[in-house]
Amino acid sequence: MEKRPTLPVDSERVRFLRSLCQKPRHMEEIWSWYVLRRVSIYVTLALGRTPVTPNGISWSSLFFFAVTGWFLLSGEMWGYLLAVLFYNLGYLCDCLDGELARLKEVTSRLGVFLDTLIRAMSIPILTGVSLGLLRQIEGVKLDLWASSLIYGVVLVGTLALLVPLAYNYVGLKEDEGDPVSDMRTTSSLMEWVAFFTGMPGFFAILLILTAVEFFSGWVLVPILFIGFLLVMALKTLVRLYLTTMKLI
Repeated sequence: MEKRPTLPVDSERVRFLRSLCQKPRHMEEIWSWYVLRRVSIYVTLALGRTPVTPNGISWSSLFFFAVTGWFLLSGEMWGYLLAVLFYNLGYLCDCLDGELARLKEVTSRLGVFLDTLIRAMSIPILTGVSLGLLRQIEGVKLDLWASSLIYGVVLVGTLALLVPLAYNYVGLKEDEGDPVSDMRTTSSLMEWVAFFTGMPGFFAILLILTAVEFFSGWVLVPILFIGFLLVMALKTLVRLYLTTMKLI
């Protein structure tokens, strides 16, 4: 049997449900495997006794991710902490919807559609990082209302573009592939590189640096923002190159 995430308190029934509802190790990234999936099964079991649907959880995930970017643009410590919280709530819901669907034995085209939109929420989150960084640059006059307006426009624009694309994707028979994401499974080193250069690693580091800033007074978060934007730009170029090479 393929390995599943476990906790010492797991009963035999919980272990069985993990094998039924959760993905094996090679299909999970570090944060979901070591943190979120350990507890998500218990939330799934509780939701299984309610009228809550997997699609309802997916809508919640979409909301949490959308709000995450808005908290980042605040450029304040309270915003960073709430961004970390809401990102993890969104990620947890992204784990829960699939588990609940397997537990209740339901599938839907709407679920595939929503999962595709959820992946696109990286665009508003990156916008929030950029606006949060700009608001901390001396001489740049960008208040919270103006930043929120820009963020709202980007969010609406993202959905306007992705809604038809996500709808068309629902009808495709091929599995989605991403050459950059596929590199994660090549070795343990690449898996950790993928973690620290991706959203889960960014928010984990953000939490640590926010705490360090609070106790030391050092300005560290803007450096993280700059580094993360550069890494995402580099990953996008690599993804574009590798994808193009596959299509030629």
